[in-house]
Amino acid sequence: MEMIPKAEPQKIPFQVFEESIPNEGRWEWIGGEIFFSDDEIKKVILMLVGQIGLRKLINILPNESRNELERLLRDES
Repeated sequence: MEMIPKAEPQKIPFQVFEESIPNEGRWEWIGGEIFFSDDEIKKVILMLVGQIGLRKLINILPNESRNELERLLRDES
């Protein structure tokens, strides 16, 4: 089960929390990278963005990141 972020914040179901936190909550940082697989990182990101909502994510992004996101979304359509 994965979180599907929406515009507004959502509560995190316990099952999503359990399945989204790899390595029993112990994070490892090696050489500038968090030592999780791409799938593990995806689950953590979706859970965290789900909790704050897409609207807040966009609001807290630096302008440079927002502009880059807008460009990427235009290129995808």
